[in-house]
Amino acid sequence: MAHLQCLSPTVEPRVTTHMNQIIDLIKQIIDNGCAYTINGDVYFSVDKFPSYGRLSGRRLDDNQAGKRVAVDARKQNPADFALWKSAKEGEPYWESPWGPGRPGWHIECSAMSAAYLGHSFDIHGGGMDLVFPHHENEIAQSCAACRESNVNFWMHNGFVTIDHEKMSKSLGNFFTIREVIEKYHPLALRLFLVSTHYRSPINHSSAQLETASDRLFYIYQTLYDCEEILSKHDKGNMKDLIPSVTENCIKRFRCDFVDSMSDDLHTPVVLAALSEP
Repeated sequence: MAHLQCLSPTVEPRVTTHMNQIIDLIKQIIDNGCAYTINGDVYFSVDKFPSYGRLSGRRLDDNQAGKRVAVDARKQNPADFALWKSAKEGEPYWESPWGPGRPGWHIECSAMSAAYLGHSFDIHGGGMDLVFPHHENEIAQSCAACRESNVNFWMHNGFVTIDHEKMSKSLGNFFTIREVIEKYHPLALRLFLVSTHYRSPINHSSAQLETASDRLFYIYQTLYDCEEILSKHDKGNMKDLIPSVTENCIKRFRCDFVDSMSDDLHTPVVLAALSEP
C-alpha cells in the first residue's frame, strides 16, 4: 500500500479486542425486539426489520434458503442470520450472556465502525460481493441497535479479472500486488487501476500494464521537461507570458477534473482529459 502511495488507515481494529462492544450491540438488538436466542445462538429476525433489502434491492422472497450455508431448521425465517454462535469443540470462544461462543460474520463490522466513527458516518466500502448479504445485514443490525445509524455513501468496487474471469486461488489465476510491482513501477499499477471506474470490473493483462507504464513515463517526462525549461526563466514574470490557448486548456482541465471526480470518482474521464494539457 505504501508503494502504491495509499495513505495508512488511522485505525486497524481487531475483532478480538472488541468483544465487549460486540456483546453490548447484540444485547441492544435483543432489547429492541429484533433478535432471539436458541440454545446459546443469537439470530437476527429479518421479519422485524421491514426495510431489509434496501441496499441490494432484494426482497426476502428472492433469497434461496441454503444456497450459501446449510439452513438451521430452528430459525424463525430461513433468512435470519447469526449474531452470536455457540462454541464448537476446537474453535476459539469468548464468554457472553448466552454462553461461550463467538460473533457472527456481520456483527463485528457494525460494532467496530460504531466504536470509531459513531453510528452515522459518510462512506462505507467493499467489494461488489459484499453488497449482499454482508452489508445488507450490517445495515439491518446497526439500525436495529440504534435508529440513528446511517451511512451516507456506499462505494463497492468491481473485481480484477484475468481474461474476463474473476481472479481466485481455486482457478490458479491469482497473483499479488508484490508480484506485479517486481515487474512494473508501483505508480504504473496505480495508473492502470484508476483507468477504469472503481465500480466496474477491470481486466488485468500485461499489455495494459505496459501501456500504463509507458503513459506514466510520458507524464513524468513531460513534467520534468517543463521544470527544466521553467528553471531557466524568472518565474515572477511568467504568468503574463502564458498564451491564452494554454491558459484556457488549463482552466478546462481543472473544470473537467472537479466535475469528473465529483461524479462518483470518475477517474477514467480525468485521465482522458489530462491528454491535452
